[in-house]
Amino acid sequence: MEGIAGAVALVTGGNTGIGAAISARLAAEGAKVAIGHFEDESGARSLAERLSDRGPGCLAVACDVTDHRSVDRAIQRIEGRLGPLTILVNNAGILIRNRFLDIDESEWDRVLQVSLYGSFRCAQAVAPGMLREGGGTIVNMASELIDLGASTHAHYVTAKAGVVGLTRTLARELGPRGVRVNAVAPGPTDTRMVDRSGLTAGYLETIPLGRIGRPQDIAGAVAFLCSDDAAWITGQVLRVNGGLTMG
Repeated sequence: MEGIAGAVALVTGGNTGIGAAISARLAAEGAKVAIGHFEDESGARSLAERLSDRGPGCLAVACDVTDHRSVDRAIQRIEGRLGPLTILVNNAGILIRNRFLDIDESEWDRVLQVSLYGSFRCAQAVAPGMLREGGGTIVNMASELIDLGASTHAHYVTAKAGVVGLTRTLARELGPRGVRVNAVAPGPTDTRMVDRSGLTAGYLETIPLGRIGRPQDIAGAVAFLCSDDAAWITGQVLRVNGGLTMG
């Protein structure tokens, strides 16, 4: 895809699940991909080696999105090895299921620190470089639950709703200087986060396309938003959910 080939991309949480699929897709499109990881260094390095065999080169980089110093170090290392960052995919996130009345402030803070504050930290860290380069693309990861709500997910849904607000605000602030900012809101996707006990035949019948998503489905949407095919798209939330929610 034009706009991706030759670009340098950072995918936070890029070593597993949807993040790994996004890393693989961007590498297949010709990007130099930095695979941001928190703890699984060996897994991230193994993925980077596999993707480097098929593309222009990938890098595993430690990136704790809850710590601005870790984010800054990661970006410094990426740009020193691969070049200026022009694509950021804020994919890192955690899901803790708990009833609203049982959530304490430390648990609430933990979820928001990763999923919402992490997106803020990474975007703020990469935006100056994108502005110097004359443009770039940021894709934030939201969730279908921003439209539906979900019991036992109060902190997660709140974080993802905040990501949408951040996306639209950054699109307005950074758009005049060539930086596009969009969000992808996945539906139920076949990753470790999905509660498989709820994937009954009756539930699948509520999805017009009749199945849950694959990580590659989400990766394709992210790649589109990073490409020149989306050159006039910013501030949008692309819902990738088989038709489970519409609008």
